[in-house]
Amino acid sequence: MQKVRAVEVVKGTANRLFTKAVDAIDKADDYNTLKKVKEDYIEQFNQVTKDTQAQPLIVGITGEFYVVLEPFSNLDVESELGKLGVEVRRMTFISEWTKFSWFLNPLGVNEKDRIHKAALPYLKRDVGGDGWESVGEKVLHAKEYDGIVHLAPFTCMPEIIAQNIMPSTKENIPVLTLLCDEQLAKSGMLTRLEAFVDLLERRRWARNINRERVTT
Repeated sequence: MQKVRAVEVVKGTANRLFTKAVDAIDKADDYNTLKKVKEDYIEQFNQVTKDTQAQPLIVGITGEFYVVLEPFSNLDVESELGKLGVEVRRMTFISEWTKFSWFLNPLGVNEKDRIHKAALPYLKRDVGGDGWESVGEKVLHAKEYDGIVHLAPFTCMPEIIAQNIMPSTKENIPVLTLLCDEQLAKSGMLTRLEAFVDLLERRRWARNINRERVTT
């Protein structure tokens, strides 16, 4: 959905399809029905009219687990970025989180070690919550993404630590931190997202110009 939303010709199409898909999943009462729902809606997403010339910015979303996953808490930041023509890569999914947690992952598939290793030059121990992971995610994906949106609940100490470390890493990728609480207004968030996307577009344009100069 994130890829379709960024390049759809008629804005809102992917969101409407996703809402219908979730409703169909809720009504599915056996595995075969669920499998058919998945296949049907994947096909519908593939049929959405897309701008084939578009080269969307890629922005990763990381931060505290709950506000990253809960659209109400983050004012549906993924959808708003999609409206701006951005392809979102959410760095925390429930399946990944269960792999990170020892008590939910007795087989020891530990992807968390890779993230912690990436963060070690800047943060050498667990600071609680998802702060260590936020720093590591930035380091791991700096070459893949145009920018990162870092989400945190207001006063979340682990994410405040991560927020202060991220600008100091050698990995050159812009980070926008949004503190999510009752004071976060939709209009204010949209203004910040628009400015951030504008910065990323100008940054990509400047890099492309520099590459052309080097090759000529």
